[in-house]
Amino acid sequence: TCSECAAGLYLDVTAGSACLSCPANTVLLASGSRNITDCVCNIGYEGVDGAACRPCPMGKYKASNGSGACSVCAAGTFFNGTAGSACDACPAANLATSLAGTVGVEGCRCVAGYSGPDGGQCTACQPGTFKAVNGSSECVSCASG
Repeated sequence: TCSECAAGLYLDVTAGSACLSCPANTVLLASGSRNITDCVCNIGYEGVDGAACRPCPMGKYKASNGSGACSVCAAGTFFNGTAGSACDACPAANLATSLAGTVGVEGCRCVAGYSGPDGGQCTACQPGTFKAVNGSSECVSCASG
């Protein structure tokens, strides 16, 4: 009698009808599979269907199962781990932003008009001072005139 493989296994007819596990960091999305190429990369991993998948590197993520490539974290976000399914937003209360692909919260820098350490709390420039660029530089006195 024929029987279906258990969840997470596929039936490889070339291996004597044995039920086999998918390669590392992959998953079967449907039961009853008969082909290793039905094993697709897990969320947070990239590679080709039917082969072992590698984790997304720091600063990148992948939100869905499949063979697609990892995406770079957008500006204003960061991810400092591997195999990420989403990027973290720079702290909104800090009025900070970051470049695309930022790896850690320290890449979140205070926006113009605010000062503070990278990745830390940003505070507004005091009246009579300004800061024209993003980053951790101090607010400076306005020129009189």
